[in-house]
Amino acid sequence: MSLGGEAVRRRGESAPGTKGTRDGRPHRSLGMNWSPIPPAVAAVVAVAMAVNRRLAPILLETSIGVPSPRVLAAYTFGGRFVTFALVYGLLFGVAVAVGRRRRSTEGDSATVLATGVVAAVAYLGASAALLFVLDPRPILVNAVAGVGSAVGVGVQLAVVAFAGFALAERVSDV
Repeated sequence: MSLGGEAVRRRGESAPGTKGTRDGRPHRSLGMNWSPIPPAVAAVVAVAMAVNRRLAPILLETSIGVPSPRVLAAYTFGGRFVTFALVYGLLFGVAVAVGRRRRSTEGDSATVLATGVVAAVAYLGASAALLFVLDPRPILVNAVAGVGSAVGVGVQLAVVAFAGFALAERVSDV
C-alpha cells in the first residue's frame, strides 16, 4: 500500500527486506549486539588506575628502600600520565574503533553499561587486594572507600566509552 510515494505497513506486517517473527512483528535484538572489547580494555585500565592510586604506599612499603621525595613524585606523576594515556588514549581509541566498525548503534548502551560494570568490578578487586596488603585500617572503612571509588571509576570509564561511540557515530555521519 502506498500513500504519496511512501510505503505504509499495516499492523502485523514486517519491515520490507526483513523476516518477521511468527506473528509478523520484526525481530528485536536480544542484547547480543554489543562488543566485549571495550569492557576488556576497561578492566585493564581500571586495574592500572587502582595500582596508580596506591603507588606511593606501594613504593614506601616495599623492601626496596624508601625513595627520595623527588623520585617518589616522579613515579607518581609518571603513573598519572600512564593512566591518562590508558583512559583517554587506549579506551577512548578502542571505543571509537569499535564504534566505526559496528553496523548499528543498537548495542551501544549494553556495551557502555558492561564497560562501566566491568571497570568497577576490576577496580574493586584490585583495590581490595592492594588495601588488604597495604592498609591495616578496619575492613569496613576499606570496603566503603573501595566501593565508592570503584563506582566512580566505573562511571568515568563508561562515560569515556560512550564518548568514543558518540565520536564514531559523528565521524561516520560526515
